[in-house]
Amino acid sequence: MIKNSIESIQDKKIDNADLIGKIDISIDENKENIKFIIIDNGLGFGIFADNIKNILNPYFTTKKKGTGLGLSIVNKIINDHNGKINFISLENRAKIEIIFTR
Repeated sequence: MIKNSIESIQDKKIDNADLIGKIDISIDENKENIKFIIIDNGLGFGIFADNIKNILNPYFTTKKKGTGLGLSIVNKIINDHNGKINFISLENRAKIEIIFTR
């Protein structure tokens, strides 16, 4: 997930060389669950906002040299551990929540 954030920031820097890339990572824990949150200021989910779950499909990619397997594998691992992943489109940013139920 972090690698995707880095690549998204690098892609955005192509059009905006002055961009200062930023990735915030936090963990929120309570009695019911553990939540990992990643927010970056890369390209965001933009064109996927209406149908964001497509990015979890195997072989779906927007990268020139991508296989489209990374996020589908991450999703499988998270699901195998009774977790879920949420993709949230923010203005000029992307937010990913990975939630594991205790």
